[in-house]
Amino acid sequence: MFSRDKTKELLEQMLAELYSDQARESQIDNGSYLIAQDGQLLGKITDNKYDTDSILNEYGPYGSPYSGTSIFNQYSNYGSEYGQDSINNPYCSKPPKLIINGQFIGYVTTNHLITNSISPEAFLYTLKNDLHSLMSGQIINSEEEVRQLKKESFIQAEDNVFLGKLTPNSFDSESIFNKFGQYGNQFSPISIFNKFSNYGNQFSQLSPFNKFSNTPPKVYLNGNFVAYLTANPMMKPRIDPDDIFQWAEEHVSKF
Repeated sequence: MFSRDKTKELLEQMLAELYSDQARESQIDNGSYLIAQDGQLLGKITDNKYDTDSILNEYGPYGSPYSGTSIFNQYSNYGSEYGQDSINNPYCSKPPKLIINGQFIGYVTTNHLITNSISPEAFLYTLKNDLHSLMSGQIINSEEEVRQLKKESFIQAEDNVFLGKLTPNSFDSESIFNKFGQYGNQFSPISIFNKFSNYGNQFSQLSPFNKFSNTPPKVYLNGNFVAYLTANPMMKPRIDPDDIFQWAEEHVSKF
């Protein structure tokens, strides 16, 4: 007799195979869509969420979290933070392209070194909350603004690079409490805990550990700016970077 976990695993596998077949049957036109640089369509941008090819159809091959061709599948090549063609891989050199009305708009990626990059947070927020603007080529391209609108608690560098959520949840991939995530890992280039990165070393103007920096990261609580994260005693209001974990545990919800 199958266990519940085994049954679930088999159902997910069947769904993945079904979505794979549907994806192969999709055709690209001159409309609006997201496409990987390996040629894989990642969903059409349409106001008809029931369209099989819509990126918003959670039961289709491009909107389902179980589909191998979906950016919403955290284990797929297009949605995983390790995927070679993923919007969520900060090291991806060839991220997906956003096409609106047949025109290239930019690359949807967390890799801030890519020219014409569009933050996945900004893309997804606009996609789900202001589809009309997206289909007109207008996107909230500031990740900081999106996270403020979503009432998140987070750290943002002066150069607009997101430095992690303040959620005291070590399983949250975006939390600074997650030592295996890109924001809590001491070896990550976008972690304040990497003593050799621009955001963690004591000499960088972007680092909270530079005692003389006038451009340290900002701390947001529930979408509102509350203080600078800095060891510089001249900056006010401020939170000492050595106290950030304790401060977050006292002020930020775990969920």
